[in-house]
Amino acid sequence: MKFTFQLSAALAFAGLHTLVSAHMEMTFPPPLRSKANPFAAGDVDFDMTSPLSASGSNFPCKGYLNLLGTDAAQPVATFAGGQTYNMTIAGGAAHEGGSCQASLSFDSGKTFTVIKSIVGGCPLSGTSSFDFTVPADVPTATDAVFAWTWFNKVGNREMYMNCAVVSTQGGGASRRQTSTAFSSRPAMLAANIGNGCSTAEGTDVKFTNPGPDVTEESSNTSPPEGNCGGGGGGGNDNNNEGGNNGAVPSNGSPSTPTTVLSTSTPAPTAADPGVQPPTNTLPGGVFIPTRSEGVPVPTSTLRTVTTTPSVKPTVTSIGGGAGLSSTAPPASPTQSVPGNDTAGSQTPGAPCANEGEWNCIAGKQFQRCASGAWSTVIAMAAGTTCESGLSQNLVSIKRRSGARRMVMH
Repeated sequence: MKFTFQLSAALAFAGLHTLVSAHMEMTFPPPLRSKANPFAAGDVDFDMTSPLSASGSNFPCKGYLNLLGTDAAQPVATFAGGQTYNMTIAGGAAHEGGSCQASLSFDSGKTFTVIKSIVGGCPLSGTSSFDFTVPADVPTATDAVFAWTWFNKVGNREMYMNCAVVSTQGGGASRRQTSTAFSSRPAMLAANIGNGCSTAEGTDVKFTNPGPDVTEESSNTSPPEGNCGGGGGGGNDNNNEGGNNGAVPSNGSPSTPTTVLSTSTPAPTAADPGVQPPTNTLPGGVFIPTRSEGVPVPTSTLRTVTTTPSVKPTVTSIGGGAGLSSTAPPASPTQSVPGNDTAGSQTPGAPCANEGEWNCIAGKQFQRCASGAWSTVIAMAAGTTCESGLSQNLVSIKRRSGARRMVMH
């Protein structure tokens, strides 16, 4: 009976050991709370090989970045810019490999920047090492976070992540050979942690943006699926309180929102008309819109052409532009439009494409395209008419003893 109990206990222990070592873990550089970490003391995670929670509750780094700033988070290795190092992965079940990334964080794990991507064959069953080169322009820090992430090829859709605290020294000898700046490298992929991004089963993940240092070991690949962003390197920082030397947020990281500014010009509203007649009086009913302060307004030149039956026209230049009001435009037009002949008129405030274009309506009224919108309709001065239609010049005709034409550009 005693033998049976001891045998059962041994088998149970063996089964537990198999379960615990069924996955993979990074052994160098030794992660936070790893049995290989000399600073872990008695705070060791004997389940270091387990994946991240499917809910993402312990992302990143299994939640261990709350140790930053303590004795348990002293640097375990020093990486110099431009030099090549390796990470060592060990364990009993590699799930036919998969794809891995090596990344660095300089903001206590809020963002991770990829320095190496391996597509397929990562990791191998047993113990394997993978080389990576630290970018020559890497920031100098004493509390950088080095992360190994793995997306297994077969089995449950999971994400594995181990993190180690390292020192970094920038400005290596190969700096001039660096073709891609550290700050321009992609964000680390985060998937299978309840963030809307997932990986396909049975294929090796082909990273959408692996960065300039990538090793391709598989032709049976597929990209991540869903809303994976620019790499998915952001995420919850688990209330980390560590230092932040040389912080370099990764481009495209979800933790940094992107603002898209609209370049379209909204149509003026009744409360804020974009185009109104000027407050000063101009000859011949000439209309020049008042623009908002700081927006350049093209100058206009009024040319007067006088004709008689036996004399050729002469051209007289009148000034270099009419004055504009510097006060805010009134809420409504101050000039009424007589008559109801509005055939050919454009809706005031409607968008227009040709800035400065004039529109003469039935020879009696006009409006102009200004600030991207049509102005209100304005009546021609008494005794004058204009040539109907759209044109770059407003031709005003006034007859007295002879024909008098006023051309407004």
